[in-house]
Amino acid sequence: MPRKSQTDNVRKICGCTQWKTCTHPWYVDYKASKDHPRRPNERYRKNLDLESGRHAENLRVAQEEARRAITAWLDGRDPLLVQPADRPTLATVLAQYRQRPEASASEKYQVGKITATIVQGQTFGDWRIADITREALDAFRAQRPTIAANRNLALLRAMFNWAVVDGLVPRSPFRVGDVAVVKLTREEARTRRLQGDEEERLLLKSNGLQPLIIAALETGMRFGELVSLQWHQVGSDLFLPAGKTKAKKPRRVPISTTLRTVLDARRCDPAGETLPAHAFVFGDEIGRRRGSIKTAWRLTCARAGIDGLHFHDLRREAGSRWMDAGVPLATIQRWLGHHNISQTSKYLAASLGGDADEMRLFEQRIGRIAPLTQIDISSGSNGPQPTTSSTTTIEKTQQNTFVPEPAGVH
Repeated sequence: MPRKSQTDNVRKICGCTQWKTCTHPWYVDYKASKDHPRRPNERYRKNLDLESGRHAENLRVAQEEARRAITAWLDGRDPLLVQPADRPTLATVLAQYRQRPEASASEKYQVGKITATIVQGQTFGDWRIADITREALDAFRAQRPTIAANRNLALLRAMFNWAVVDGLVPRSPFRVGDVAVVKLTREEARTRRLQGDEEERLLLKSNGLQPLIIAALETGMRFGELVSLQWHQVGSDLFLPAGKTKAKKPRRVPISTTLRTVLDARRCDPAGETLPAHAFVFGDEIGRRRGSIKTAWRLTCARAGIDGLHFHDLRREAGSRWMDAGVPLATIQRWLGHHNISQTSKYLAASLGGDADEMRLFEQRIGRIAPLTQIDISSGSNGPQPTTSSTTTIEKTQQNTFVPEPAGVH
């Protein structure tokens, strides 16, 4: 290892008062010891920016580059050529990791967010993975929203495990021995469902998002699955190949009568020509894929006067409606594409309402109370008149063949 000077053999010749952060090139200046077997008393003076192939953003990074360049020079190697193999950056390793055949679209999206985050004054992508410690990961976590940080850290943990196996790093900063030292933050399960007339208001103010919203409520598909849906996947049901699902497993989703109407209306372009098989079902008017809807969704919710609703909540709403209507949990698991039935149960349990209704039906069955008749429901003699939301639910129930008729309604 090279001997250290006061600045670790790094300097600048620009004369700037803020030389540690100015954009002028760094230089390395090092003299080998007289006892060195290859370069006794030789001096190594080079433009470090040229030697490393990049400009270090600050003194710390320049010092790391200088140590690497000096070590390579003493060993008779070209510093520029050995950089990727000796001390790869996080961006370099993530780029390799995302090239795996099984890499998901979510992983590829996260890479850009991770590498662009500023950690201790430097973009995280420029950090050498050998220098990333538990403290650096904690600093990274502090710069990201809670849920995003959890997803990012889970990806980094998997990447480091892969890098250890591949020999890029000796150990993962996520563990000390057999002890996990970087743990994901506990996330509170979302319980948000559509309330009252929120669905009607949402659809009324949704403009171009209306078909996508209806599809989400009718299929329970994720946003990425919906926007990647192409016409060749539409038949008697919707076929999602493994490459387009989060679980990397193919699945089929049935098409309701409501969704079929939406699909029929979108099948042709403005000229009346049938869209080709490769066109995107929920793309623009000529079948090009839709991008982000974050702004459009936010404005739609604002126009509808709805707070705290995420687009993903529509997926939970769909599954919860199916369960409320009596669809078997195993069927819901298959439609939602969950790995196992316990995941489906946890996913929906927090959002299920109607406990009072369930208790009323139970007491009807054992004879404690008389069942409500249609006249009672209409007149409100045995309780409050149904709201717009419950009326809509009854109407939708009658449209779906798999839903049993509510007890006492004729």
